[in-house]
Amino acid sequence: MYLLRLSPLLLLLAATACKKIISAETMHPVQEITTAPSSFQGRIIDKSRQPLSNATVFCSGQSTTTDEDGNFVFSNVMVDTNAAVISIKKTGYLDGIRTLMAHAYGHQYLEIMLAPKDLTTSFSGTAVGNVGFTGVNIVFSPNQIYNSANQVYKGTVSVSVDYIYPSDPTLATRMAGDLRGIDNNGHQVGLIPYGQVAVDLKDTSNVALHPDGEHLVNITMNIPGAYRASAPAQIGLYYLDTISGYWKQETLGYKQGTNYTGNIRQGTRWLFATTYAQVTLDANIFQESGVPVANLLTTIATKIDFIPSFTYTNAAGHLTGNVAANQPLILTLTDQCGHLVFQKELGPYTANSIIDTLKTDNLTLCNP
Repeated sequence: MYLLRLSPLLLLLAATACKKIISAETMHPVQEITTAPSSFQGRIIDKSRQPLSNATVFCSGQSTTTDEDGNFVFSNVMVDTNAAVISIKKTGYLDGIRTLMAHAYGHQYLEIMLAPKDLTTSFSGTAVGNVGFTGVNIVFSPNQIYNSANQVYKGTVSVSVDYIYPSDPTLATRMAGDLRGIDNNGHQVGLIPYGQVAVDLKDTSNVALHPDGEHLVNITMNIPGAYRASAPAQIGLYYLDTISGYWKQETLGYKQGTNYTGNIRQGTRWLFATTYAQVTLDANIFQESGVPVANLLTTIATKIDFIPSFTYTNAAGHLTGNVAANQPLILTLTDQCGHLVFQKELGPYTANSIIDTLKTDNLTLCNP
């Protein structure tokens, strides 16, 4: 069986020489909220793919704690099946938040990687907060940081930062939200990331703080070298809406030398991205032996540009997710040790589509 010699997440890096923006002509308005019960099983891991125990996981007002293997379960929680939101907290790590399409009255699997608080600094809430690390710089205004009572916080603001460059091999499990956004025209679009940053702000008692939503936050991110030639002069600047789970465009970022820079008011997770049109794909994946291909990361990338979307199969081998419209695609499966185990060409799809049964070889999968 022939496999791409790149991990699904490194497909982005291979594509930088020919990256382009896919036509947005078939972009569609945001889907109406469809609320239904759904169940979730997942695993919380660190950057070394080791399980994180005793992490607190939240979904639709419910919470649970991961076991010694990093596993968690939610049963029959009411969610927006277009964009279910799961968030995680653990001491020593930045807060995680993931958005996914869910199966109504069904089950969904996912893995979420938490970033350690390696990049930290602090500033006074009454002064300019200039937060700079390799690849990213963020500037807060004086008296811009609020506490949970929405009052100006004048004490020391502790800052933790996680910057993810576009071809980072941990993108699928470490990113906030997913690669779906709402543009300024109210359309749901796929996002091609040029850089993502997460910021946690805490007071001296380790209680969460947030920008006031009125003053501007200036964000500058370095454009990785392989991306610079194709990087457009202006680009969407998005914040993650933690209620809806979607990235939302607030403004534009502008190319200045080897950086993108822009000003934004909302959120603490930010993304520079271009867009492309998507459709929804449902599929059932089984091995030749008839065994479902269960709980595997599924990357469905465009064949020409390798622009990816990510989802997971569930225990029954079923997946649902958004993929690029009108483009030939490559589906790859990655096991829980990060090994690429299968690939197949699909599409193109001009509308929402269902693949009744997709067969793989009999796979040899690792046990992490």
